[in-house]
Amino acid sequence: MQMSEPNTCERLIAAAMESNEAFAEELKQAMKKYGLTAKELGEKSGLSQSLINKVIAGGGGRDLRVSTLRSIVCYLRDLESPRGDLVIGVIAARPILDSLRKQQLTLKGKRIVVREYPAISIEDAIISAIRAERSKVHGLVCAPIVASIIEKFIRVPIITIKVDETNLLDSISLLIDKITYE
Repeated sequence: MQMSEPNTCERLIAAAMESNEAFAEELKQAMKKYGLTAKELGEKSGLSQSLINKVIAGGGGRDLRVSTLRSIVCYLRDLESPRGDLVIGVIAARPILDSLRKQQLTLKGKRIVVREYPAISIEDAIISAIRAERSKVHGLVCAPIVASIIEKFIRVPIITIKVDETNLLDSISLLIDKITYE
């Protein structure tokens, strides 16, 4: 079996595990690949230009924060994503996102790219909604409780996840199995 070449984000994460300096070098290569300046990367990833400059300089003796790594990798991952006619973001808990079988599909004659935005709290959902909007999604799908909050400050269309009787009955059945098994 032939192994595929690691993508930019995989290389960045591996470099971050090695050292701040290795991450800085890998980030410089990624910025060159996508033609990004420190200012552009900062704006598009939600970080300041001065922070990007410090990261590129190897951290200046400070360890790279996980939130900084996450912001950079999430933005670059979005750049590497396949393109479609519409990009739809889905904000949900990781188990829901893991059940998505396709990242690209065709609906109503349009090529759709589905981007995942994991959230385990309302705060995560709000942050994910802001990231999704910055990533230029055309719309968001999320839980009703989240939609009522984020629609107050996000400008993209939002639709809630439809829970129908079949989904509910499947969930009840699984719960009964769990209860009776224990």
